[in-house]
Order: sequence, then C-alpha cells, then structure tokens
Amino acid sequence: MGITHILKTMALATTVLLLGLAVAACGGTTSSSSSSSFTHLIPQRANVVGSVDVDKLLDLMGADLEELFGSLGSGSLSGSEDFSELFSSDLDGVAGLFSSVSWVDIFAEADVDGESEYFVVVLHGSFDDTSVIAELEAISGRALQRESYKGSIVYTLDEDGDEFALAVLESALFAIGSVEGVKDYINLTEGDAESASGAMIDVFQDLSDGIFALAASVPQDAFDGEDLGSVPGLGDLPISLDFLSSLDIIGLGGELNGDILDLAVTLYFTDAEAAETLEGFIDGFVTLASGFSPDPRTTELLSGLEINRDGTRLTITIGIPESEISSMFDDLTSIDSSTQSGSGSFSVATPEYRLIEPVIAQEVAIMPSADHVPEGQTVSYSTLPPTSGPHWPQWADCGWYPDGLPDERTTHNLEHGNIVVSYNLTDRAEVSALRAALDSIDEFQDWGVARSYNGIPEGQVSLSAWGRLITFEGVEAEQIEMFFEEFAGQLGPERVPC
Repeated sequence: MGITHILKTMALATTVLLLGLAVAACGGTTSSSSSSSFTHLIPQRANVVGSVDVDKLLDLMGADLEELFGSLGSGSLSGSEDFSELFSSDLDGVAGLFSSVSWVDIFAEADVDGESEYFVVVLHGSFDDTSVIAELEAISGRALQRESYKGSIVYTLDEDGDEFALAVLESALFAIGSVEGVKDYINLTEGDAESASGAMIDVFQDLSDGIFALAASVPQDAFDGEDLGSVPGLGDLPISLDFLSSLDIIGLGGELNGDILDLAVTLYFTDAEAAETLEGFIDGFVTLASGFSPDPRTTELLSGLEINRDGTRLTITIGIPESEISSMFDDLTSIDSSTQSGSGSFSVATPEYRLIEPVIAQEVAIMPSADHVPEGQTVSYSTLPPTSGPHWPQWADCGWYPDGLPDERTTHNLEHGNIVVSYNLTDRAEVSALRAALDSIDEFQDWGVARSYNGIPEGQVSLSAWGRLITFEGVEAEQIEMFFEEFAGQLGPERVPC
C-alpha cells in the first residue's frame, strides 16, 4: 500500500461523511447539537472513524448537493448498482427525508488498498420509519426487502441481502451501509456488543469535540515498496522519507473559533525518532515555502502553523480564515467518477493545494493594457519573459521553436491561457531533457509553446502563464509538470488552445 492508498483511506471517510452532509443540508433547518449530545458507538471492525456536527459545518460552508448525490449515482461510494439507483433518481426527494439531521457518525474498515466493503453511516435526527422507507421505495421504483433483526427492521434492495442495508433505530438514528456494518451497529445499540477502543479511538475522541473529526489506523506495511520519487514534488527532496513506514495513526479535527477554523492533525508513530524526523521536515518545508511565497495570505497562514511533539506523537495545528474555507471544501469534495475500478472502489479527485500555488509560480501584476499592436511593433514588458501586456494580433501554434519567437507573439498565447516555456540552454543534453519533459505532458500538446530565448541568463528555463512566472536553473521536470497541471487553460482573459 502506497501514499496514494493511505490518502484513499482518509478519502473514504471524507466521502461517507459528505453523504451525511448532503442528505442533511437540503431541509434548510436543523436542530441544534453538540458532540456531547451523542455517544459514539464504534463497531469493532472499524479502522476509519469520523463524525461531523452538521449544524456547525453547514453554517461554515456550502455543500453542492447535486454533485454529492451524483457521486453516489456513479458508484463512487459503493460498487453496488442497487445502492446507486436508490439515491440517484430524485436528489431533492432523498435530501428532504433527512432535513432533521444534526449529527453524522461514520465508520469503515478499509483494506490495504484503501477500499472498503464494510461501512456504516449513522445519521442523528428524527425519522419516521414508515414514511422514510415508503418515500425511498417511491423514488427508486423498487420494493425494499425486509428482515427483522433484534427488534429493528433491516431493509435491503437485493433479495440475498448481501449488498447494503438501511435501518431506522428508535426513530432517532438512521443507519445506512453494508449489511454487516448496519447489523453490527444494531448490536451496539442493543448492548450485545462492546464499542471499539484503543489508541486510534482515543485519537478520534480527543478530536470529536469540534465541528468534525476523522481518525484512521495505518497498516504496518502501508509504505512498503512505495516509490516516493514518482510522487510529484517529492522526488528531489534532500532527505529520505523512510520514516513514514513508522506512521501508525492519523487524526484530523476542526474546531471553529470565531471566524477561524482551527485544524489539528495528529500523527502517531511507532518510534520517537520518526516523529522527530517529520517535525524537522515540516519545519524546513514551511521555512522554504514562506521564503518563496510573495502572497501575504500564504505567508500569514504558514506563520500561524504550530508543531508540537511529545514522544511518538506529533500534532500540527493551523488556523484557516473562514473566507478561505469554502474554496478548500470545494476542492476536497470534487468527486471524480471517471476513474472507477470495480466493486467496492471509490475515487476522490485530488484537491488543489492552494497553499503551495505561490511556490509553483510567482504571481505578477497584470499590465494595464492587453490591446493588439501592429505586427512588428516592439512592446516594453514589465517582466522578461512577459506574463501579460499588449501583443501582436497573431499568436503562435503550439509546439517547439528552437529558433525562438518574439515576446509580442507569445504574449498573445498567454492571453489565450497558453503556457510559454522560454529556455536559454547551450548544453544539448539539457535541451533534449527539456523536450522529453514537455513531450511527456499531455497539456503541452494543446496549451504549450516552447522557444529558445536569450532574455534570461544562460542555463535557465522560465515558464510563464497570464500573471504567473517561475524561473529555475536547468531542467526541473517535476516543476514543469506541476506548472502545466496548475495553469494550462486556466488563466488569461481568453481560453483558446493554440
């Protein structure tokens, strides 16, 4: 299991948690709640646990309900087509059934690949068993199968009852998940099973007094065989990341203090040396990022980051202004249904890490004019190479220009959202390496122009987009790829592939 699979484990918890948000939000009103109002009954099999105070979180951010329910319809949460059918037909109707939800608990057992066929979401609110089931049957157009289990009715769509289940417990709890997960939770409510305990549960309980909390156990072999050099941005790090093999537990919690969301990440390692190594790594990264960032917002955020280490435990806290939260949650909840890989699988799109954007490129002030000037007229630009400004009427086609191109032509490409790669390399091997790096980037074919350029010092390569610029010595393939992924077709007054 690699880094991406560990992230998928946490993403599963987030996805299931957002299901609870989606079904709760459409009613417009919710009852007040606090984490102390509910007892967290946790199935023994759960190695991913989470909770969210819906009232507080919905006050903080807006949920895109159609997108979230659409992810269920595409099978992003479960491989069961029946599950998808139940919740994809009438989004407003489903959400309206759960307008009283004020708190959500989530539990899952993620395997070594970060996938889960065992999970349960528990919605806390007020539910009428008969009305809820009748409405779900009307929406899905199918009769639910009924099974009596310890005084509760467990509903399934599949006659074999081996896909997923629903149950209303004492009118105050609505459980949905895998059949085993729902039945295990019923066992807990009936006192026929003990709630899970242990170090991971302790981490979760410590974080659960805020708006949301997530915790997950990390398998011992989670990072075995992981090629960290293949992870964008990690290949050129000057230190080994072998210490990650000692990571044991991950926790994430959020608490609102005024207009600041305090995020806390808790990491437990199996040895203190690994925690100390990560502490030094984060300190170095924050120092580096702060030095590169021209953005006062990023500098302010990073300056507020705190790291505390106590033996094998490392706690990282940072305050996020409320004004930044909506965009971050939009990124986190961008669900990609195009990469499904079969039963039980899910996929969550990689969030845009906005805090590192200034490290990817410097933001440059846009020049006051972007008018056309006659072909052949020289323009004085605010930077070399340019990132905005007046330009010639004709732009350059995408591709490779070893004999160079005038700034006045490539600036028109920038206006179209294109990326301009300017290089002053005399070493043929470096030129070949740059061309190979660009040929491997899909976006370069439609959005990229590469040209030799003597406006920068010898040995340097510059990448420019509309209002963005980065220059480095030699060929940095990973930085080039990150720049294209971030900005190709994203900036400029017009978006025209070249």
